Amino acid sequence: MHLLYGYGSIWPMICMIIVWLGLLILGCFLIRNFIHGGHRSKRILKERFAKGEIDKKEFERLKSILKD
Repeated sequence: MHLLYGYGSIWPMICMIIVWLGLLILGCFLIRNFIHGGHRSKRILKERFAKGEIDKKEFERLKSILKD
């Protein structure tokens, strides 16, 4: 007796579920990074200001550019 009545074994179905879940997780990750991508640039800008690479005037100018 076959479990899937002639459609093969259960492994292809399990593999397809894993592939679809992987694509769904990858899509969510990419969308989240696309939406929140500005946080990384703001963090880098703050680090440069903290290290003294840029002054306050340059920091404010670049910060206003990132908001746009």
